[in-house]
Amino acid sequence: MICVMTGPIFGRKQMFAVINDSLAIGSITDLTEINNIHKQGYQSLIDLCPTAEGNQLNAVDIEVQGLKYASVPVSPMNLNQGTLQTFCDTIDAAQKPIYVRCASGVRAAVMSLLMLADQEKWTEKQYLERRDALGIQHKPNCPIEAFAHQHFANRQN
Repeated sequence: MICVMTGPIFGRKQMFAVINDSLAIGSITDLTEINNIHKQGYQSLIDLCPTAEGNQLNAVDIEVQGLKYASVPVSPMNLNQGTLQTFCDTIDAAQKPIYVRCASGVRAAVMSLLMLADQEKWTEKQYLERRDALGIQHKPNCPIEAFAHQHFANRQN
Protein backbone atom coordinates (compact mmCIF):
# COMPACT_ATOMS: atom_id res chain seq x y z
CA MET A 1 0.00 0.00 0.00
CA ILE A 2 1.31 3.42 -0.92
CA CYS A 3 -0.53 6.47 0.35
CA VAL A 4 0.88 9.91 -0.40
CA MET A 5 -0.28 13.03 1.40
CA THR A 6 1.08 16.50 0.80
CA GLY A 7 0.12 19.79 2.27
CA PRO A 8 1.37 23.28 3.00
CA ILE A 9 3.04 23.60 6.36
CA PHE A 10 4.60 26.99 7.06
CA GLY A 11 4.53 27.81 3.35
CA ARG A 12 6.44 24.66 2.34
CA LYS A 13 4.91 21.66 0.68
CA GLN A 14 5.81 18.64 2.78
CA MET A 15 5.23 14.99 2.07
CA PHE A 16 4.19 11.94 4.09
CA ALA A 17 3.77 8.57 2.39
CA VAL A 18 2.99 5.19 3.89
CA ILE A 19 5.12 2.50 2.24
CA ASN A 20 3.88 -0.49 4.26
CA ASP A 21 2.67 -1.35 7.78
CA SER A 22 6.08 -0.68 9.32
CA LEU A 23 7.48 2.13 7.18
CA ALA A 24 6.53 5.65 6.09
CA ILE A 25 8.65 8.30 4.41
CA GLY A 26 8.49 12.03 3.99
CA SER A 27 9.85 15.49 4.57
CA ILE A 28 7.89 16.71 7.59
CA THR A 29 9.80 18.98 9.99
CA ASP A 30 7.02 20.64 12.00
CA LEU A 31 7.02 19.27 15.56
CA THR A 32 3.22 19.28 15.76
CA GLU A 33 3.13 17.11 12.63
CA ILE A 34 5.90 14.91 14.06
CA ASN A 35 3.77 14.47 17.18
CA ASN A 36 0.81 13.51 14.95
CA ILE A 37 3.02 10.88 13.30
CA HIS A 38 3.71 9.45 16.77
CA LYS A 39 -0.02 9.51 17.55
CA GLN A 40 -0.55 7.37 14.43
CA GLY A 41 1.58 4.72 16.11
CA TYR A 42 5.04 5.41 14.70
CA GLN A 43 7.79 4.61 17.22
CA SER A 44 10.99 5.75 15.49
CA LEU A 45 12.21 8.52 13.22
CA ILE A 46 15.28 8.10 11.03
CA ASP A 47 16.66 11.39 9.71
CA LEU A 48 18.71 11.21 6.51
CA CYS A 49 19.77 14.89 6.49
CA PRO A 50 23.46 15.58 7.19
CA THR A 51 24.16 18.25 9.80
CA ALA A 52 25.94 20.46 7.24
CA GLU A 53 22.80 20.56 5.09
CA GLY A 54 20.95 22.51 7.76
CA ASN A 55 17.77 20.38 7.58
CA GLN A 56 18.60 17.79 10.24
CA LEU A 57 16.09 17.62 13.06
CA ASN A 58 17.07 17.98 16.70
CA ALA A 59 17.14 14.56 18.39
CA VAL A 60 15.91 15.92 21.73
CA ASP A 61 12.96 17.69 20.06
CA ILE A 62 11.97 14.45 18.32
CA GLU A 63 12.28 12.33 21.45
CA VAL A 64 10.12 14.83 23.37
CA GLN A 65 7.43 14.05 20.77
CA GLY A 66 7.65 10.38 21.80
CA LEU A 67 9.73 8.99 18.94
CA LYS A 68 13.11 7.27 19.09
CA TYR A 69 15.56 9.24 16.91
CA ALA A 70 18.37 7.98 14.69
CA SER A 71 20.50 9.85 12.19
CA VAL A 72 21.87 8.23 9.03
CA PRO A 73 23.23 11.15 6.98
CA VAL A 74 22.89 10.60 3.23
CA SER A 75 24.56 13.00 0.80
CA PRO A 76 26.22 12.81 -2.62
CA MET A 77 29.55 12.54 -0.78
CA ASN A 78 28.63 9.28 1.01
CA LEU A 79 26.16 7.76 -1.43
CA ASN A 80 27.45 4.19 -1.54
CA GLN A 81 26.63 0.62 -0.56
CA GLY A 82 28.08 1.17 2.91
CA THR A 83 25.63 3.99 3.59
CA LEU A 84 22.75 1.87 2.29
CA GLN A 85 23.85 -0.97 4.59
CA THR A 86 24.03 1.42 7.57
CA PHE A 87 20.51 2.58 6.71
CA CYS A 88 19.28 -1.04 6.51
CA ASP A 89 20.96 -1.91 9.82
CA THR A 90 19.37 1.15 11.46
CA ILE A 91 15.94 0.13 10.13
CA ASP A 92 16.45 -3.41 11.46
CA ALA A 93 17.37 -2.12 14.93
CA ALA A 94 14.66 0.55 15.20
CA GLN A 95 11.31 0.13 16.93
CA LYS A 96 8.56 -0.19 14.33
CA PRO A 97 6.73 1.39 12.68
CA ILE A 98 9.35 3.85 11.43
CA TYR A 99 9.12 7.27 9.81
CA VAL A 100 12.12 7.99 7.52
CA ARG A 101 12.61 11.62 6.52
CA CYS A 102 14.83 14.01 4.62
CA ALA A 103 14.42 17.57 3.33
CA SER A 104 12.43 16.65 0.21
CA GLY A 105 11.45 13.02 0.84
CA VAL A 106 13.50 11.84 -2.16
CA ARG A 107 16.39 10.28 -0.21
CA ALA A 108 13.92 8.77 2.26
CA ALA A 109 11.97 7.21 -0.61
CA VAL A 110 14.96 5.93 -2.56
CA MET A 111 16.82 4.45 0.41
CA SER A 112 13.64 2.83 1.78
CA LEU A 113 12.64 1.41 -1.59
CA LEU A 114 16.15 0.09 -2.27
CA MET A 115 16.06 -1.68 1.09
CA LEU A 116 12.69 -3.23 0.25
CA ALA A 117 13.88 -4.09 -3.26
CA ASP A 118 16.74 -6.10 -1.78
CA GLN A 119 14.53 -7.78 0.83
CA GLU A 120 11.76 -8.65 -1.62
CA LYS A 121 13.99 -9.29 -4.67
CA TRP A 122 12.41 -6.59 -6.84
CA THR A 123 13.64 -5.91 -10.32
CA GLU A 124 14.67 -2.37 -11.22
CA LYS A 125 11.37 -2.06 -13.10
CA GLN A 126 9.41 -2.97 -9.94
CA TYR A 127 11.46 -0.45 -7.96
CA LEU A 128 10.75 2.28 -10.53
CA GLU A 129 7.02 1.51 -10.50
CA ARG A 130 6.90 1.90 -6.73
CA ARG A 131 9.05 5.05 -6.83
CA ASP A 132 6.82 6.57 -9.49
CA ALA A 133 3.70 5.68 -7.47
CA LEU A 134 5.10 7.91 -4.73
CA GLY A 135 5.38 10.80 -7.17
CA ILE A 136 9.14 11.05 -6.66
CA GLN A 137 10.74 13.21 -9.32
CA HIS A 138 14.49 13.50 -9.73
CA LYS A 139 16.29 16.58 -10.99
CA PRO A 140 18.52 16.09 -14.05
CA ASN A 141 21.78 14.30 -13.20
CA CYS A 142 20.48 13.42 -9.74
CA PRO A 143 23.16 11.47 -7.80
CA ILE A 144 20.65 9.38 -5.85
CA GLU A 145 18.88 8.30 -9.05
CA ALA A 146 22.24 7.26 -10.52
CA PHE A 147 23.04 5.40 -7.28
CA ALA A 148 19.76 3.48 -7.45
CA HIS A 149 20.37 2.51 -11.08
CA GLN A 150 23.93 1.41 -10.26
CA HIS A 151 22.63 -0.58 -7.28
CA PHE A 152 20.50 -2.71 -9.59
CA ALA A 153 23.30 -3.02 -12.15
CA ASN A 154 25.64 -4.29 -9.41
CA ARG A 155 23.06 -6.86 -8.27
CA GLN A 156 23.07 -8.42 -11.74
CA ASN A 157 26.85 -8.94 -11.69
